[in-house]
Amino acid sequence: MRGSPFASDYIEGKAYDGRLVRRLLTYVRPQAKLILIAMLFMIISAGFSLLIPYLSKLGIDRYLATLYHVYEARADISDSLLTSPTSTTAFLRLDDSSILVRKTAIETMNSAIRSRFLHLGELQPETYYLFPAQQNTGETGFVRGDYWLVPEAELGRVPPRIIVEIRGANLAGMTRLALLAGLIILLGFGTGYGHVLALQIAGQRSMYQLRMALFGHIQGLSLTFFDKNPVGRLVTRVTNDIEALNEMFAAVLVNLVKDVLLLLGTAAILFALNPRLALISMAVLPLVAVVSFVFRRLARGAYREVRRLLALLNATLSEDLSGIKVIQMFRREPSRREHYESINVDYFKAHIHQLIIFGVFRPIIELLASTGVALVLVYGGIAVLRGSLTLGALVAFISYVRQMFRPVKDMSEKYNIMQSAMASAERIFGIMDQEPDIAEIPAPIAPPLIKGRVVFENVCFSYAPETKVLRDVSFIVESGKSIALVGPTGAGKTSIISLLCRFYDPTSGHITLDGVDLKNLPMSLLREHVAVVLQDAFIFGRSVEENIRLGKPLGREDVRRAADIVQALGFIDKLPGAFDEVMAERGATLSTGQRQLICFARALAHDPEVLILDEATSSVDPTTERLIQHAIETLMQGRTSIIVAHRLSTIRKADEILVIDDGRIMERGNHQELLTRRGIYYNLYLLQYARGGDLESDNLESGERGLGGKGKCWIVGLGD
Repeated sequence: MRGSPFASDYIEGKAYDGRLVRRLLTYVRPQAKLILIAMLFMIISAGFSLLIPYLSKLGIDRYLATLYHVYEARADISDSLLTSPTSTTAFLRLDDSSILVRKTAIETMNSAIRSRFLHLGELQPETYYLFPAQQNTGETGFVRGDYWLVPEAELGRVPPRIIVEIRGANLAGMTRLALLAGLIILLGFGTGYGHVLALQIAGQRSMYQLRMALFGHIQGLSLTFFDKNPVGRLVTRVTNDIEALNEMFAAVLVNLVKDVLLLLGTAAILFALNPRLALISMAVLPLVAVVSFVFRRLARGAYREVRRLLALLNATLSEDLSGIKVIQMFRREPSRREHYESINVDYFKAHIHQLIIFGVFRPIIELLASTGVALVLVYGGIAVLRGSLTLGALVAFISYVRQMFRPVKDMSEKYNIMQSAMASAERIFGIMDQEPDIAEIPAPIAPPLIKGRVVFENVCFSYAPETKVLRDVSFIVESGKSIALVGPTGAGKTSIISLLCRFYDPTSGHITLDGVDLKNLPMSLLREHVAVVLQDAFIFGRSVEENIRLGKPLGREDVRRAADIVQALGFIDKLPGAFDEVMAERGATLSTGQRQLICFARALAHDPEVLILDEATSSVDPTTERLIQHAIETLMQGRTSIIVAHRLSTIRKADEILVIDDGRIMERGNHQELLTRRGIYYNLYLLQYARGGDLESDNLESGERGLGGKGKCWIVGLGD
């Protein structure tokens, strides 16, 4: 399918292309300060996210699970422990032969100290909650020394009032931790908001710059580029593809670095809490990597197929809507509906296939994440029972493991966004890498005075190397004079106009304006002094006044004067908003003749030195033509005029007429000279005269089989 019209809609490149990312960074670098601020907010936000599970651990171990072991040892060993710096919380005297050792104190000992500690005395495996001996209710536990020892599993048998009364300090500590956690959550929300906001602003500014750069670059490309690229595809590049990059910036880059920091921070904390349990919790990561690799390959193929069919679906819809009149006229609605349905079914199936892949991937990752949590629960639970891990550490471990797998579960969405963004970047920079075929030169400090003398000297031109459109065309149009171009469709008339406007450069020969080769004139300067009125009158979706001014600083009176001269003032004043009336797209609410009159007013308002009329009256009815004929003559006065027309009423008054066929000038002269010569032009004249044509308004194209030259079939029309 590489050669299909929609090849550029395929996802062929890498899901991540460093070369494209580096090019994108050139538009991101101006926002470096904002990005640094966002990164600072992000680091703080990630740190707050890592703190919350650790606060849970502290709350459980320090205030909720205050468990003690009974430790039997010699009196001197017990005395040394009781006089240690941590004795107020870690060690309590029980009686002469034993002490109480807090469970967390044992768990925080390094292995060497713990081994020596266990060797010097006997540590009972049971764990107890401590209450004052006088609070003993006799329902559970036992009294030893000054303490009522309640087994860990029987805490529920202690009346709540006693727990609240005795453990008020613990409750106060939990309250402080809860307030601290709430403050951290609020700060995390604030820094997270600052991170997202700063990065989004940076992304929007970057996309704004890229969008403007792409639009400006497209505007500067030569017409050969637009000949090969449909307008709809270019609109997609400037809109949808830029939006895909913005989505990558917003949805992926905003969270990607934070996810990496959370992964690294979580792994570091897990190994700090318990290296062995950390390795156990990560035992499923190889399986996650394998599943992710398989998913990436399957998802890529499914995504490409969805994009291919979507492009085909949109193309079919666009084509059928554009040709709806033809479809209805020839009653092809059922067959086109069947064709659209077949593509729609394929698109539906491709989407279902993609959903199945996603539907399998996410549960598998969820299952592997749950397996990691289960491993932590099993091995961590055993460690808690053995006393080598606190309950708070186990709870924190579970929270951290879940946090570690969250970015992996979101990978499917991020992968698709990255893939789409890289494809969009490839297409965007493919356009940015296109160089204009027409080389521009900088404008001179003192622009030359343009009078309008046009010279074509041995000009040859080809759109394709194997087909010549113009062959050794030479003519001169003196300043203020007019010349008309007559010839069949494909003869090269419009190509001459395109060369004069420098939409293309000639293959050989020279075109000069006032003695200066067009290649040595800045295009902005050239087109400032040349105005074109085309057969296809283009009206922008703006007010009538803006359509006539077209950016030139003209007052309302100047605009009205131009409209009045070309006989357009009458219908403009009848519009609901007159000159302020906003036109529909392409002037759909105006007649063809009215659109043409606005284009005449536009040309007159810009006051060019060189005026080009390319079939400018072919869409105007004879009555309207009579009204604007005087306007055309007024418009041509004092200007170099080049006219491509079918109607003798315009051609016959030109200073010189060129009859063109097959890219060559076959005849030249004024109207009367060409009639006297009795050649091709004369045959065209006789054709219309013999058919009773009105010489002032009839259309040369009305005769479809007129003989020209040696029995040649002439079809005089626009389009080369």
